[in-house]
Amino acid sequence: MKKSSFFLTIACCLQYFANAQQVASPGLKTGYSILELTQTAWNTPDGFPYQQVAGANLGVTSFEIIDNNRIAFLSDASNEILLIDQSTGKTKTKFSVLPTPRDFVYDQGLFYVLGDGTVSIYDQAGKSVSSIAIPESLAGVGRITRFHNATYLLLPSGNSVLLGTSTLQGFKGWMTGSGNFIYTAILNANSYAVQVNTADGKTFNTNFNTDKKVAGVYVVGSTSDRIMLDVQTYITESPISVERHLITISIGSGGIGQVVSDKKIPDVYYVLSDKELSVLPDGSVLNMVSAPDGVHLFSLTETEITKTNDYPSAILASKYHFNDHLIQLNEPK
Repeated sequence: MKKSSFFLTIACCLQYFANAQQVASPGLKTGYSILELTQTAWNTPDGFPYQQVAGANLGVTSFEIIDNNRIAFLSDASNEILLIDQSTGKTKTKFSVLPTPRDFVYDQGLFYVLGDGTVSIYDQAGKSVSSIAIPESLAGVGRITRFHNATYLLLPSGNSVLLGTSTLQGFKGWMTGSGNFIYTAILNANSYAVQVNTADGKTFNTNFNTDKKVAGVYVVGSTSDRIMLDVQTYITESPISVERHLITISIGSGGIGQVVSDKKIPDVYYVLSDKELSVLPDGSVLNMVSAPDGVHLFSLTETEITKTNDYPSAILASKYHFNDHLIQLNEPK
């Protein structure tokens, strides 16, 4: 595990990545089999609350698998965690959490809920059992994760901070479920870099090329042999329009390999969410899609190219972004 200075020198990082191996993506090796796990409607007695406020449309912002038939969703519209029955999509139980929650993680029977200045910890009955303070300089961070009984903030810079220690510890890259820290950076219009800092202290670097101009590269997660990224490329820059691709890259003891799968994911955002993609320990990727008819949760399982399938046609055809439907405030004259 490689610990870095909390503040990174961008110029040095880019030069470091520029010297890394450049990898093209010849032919894709695998694809994804897509299954809809559940769907929950908006503003029904056993569904998810939806609320429009100035500057945002609120609904559910994060999710976690609890067991074989329960999935937990975090509502920033009602400040609650709602546990739904996967088979019916209906809420089985719910409990209140701290105001303006951003993200949460479920670990060993406890819910770790991220707020602006603290991580509040709840048991399965919804009782607050403990909390972890967040330094004022990190207030407002939107993502959290857990690994080996430790709690990490996932920063917008692409780095991680370990919470609950006497001194602030920063790490290069986002902590992922494999124990590896994954860091990404845009190099130029048509390439991006990936760095892996492993749990046993190794560092691997590789650069990747894209056909379209890169708008953003975000870490989804990793397993022992895969890295999953959310790579966004421009369709147009004025007005801004992007498409998102779930990129899967191989990794092994010798370093970072090639892109083995490239899956376009739906372009529909009924509400603002902090976590829409998540990687399970078995390598499956979960994709939460907020659409006008409710929240859909899909499971994407890597498979042979000949056995792939796609999202439902209604989801693929839906084009909705909450920014285009915000409450308009009248400016005082």
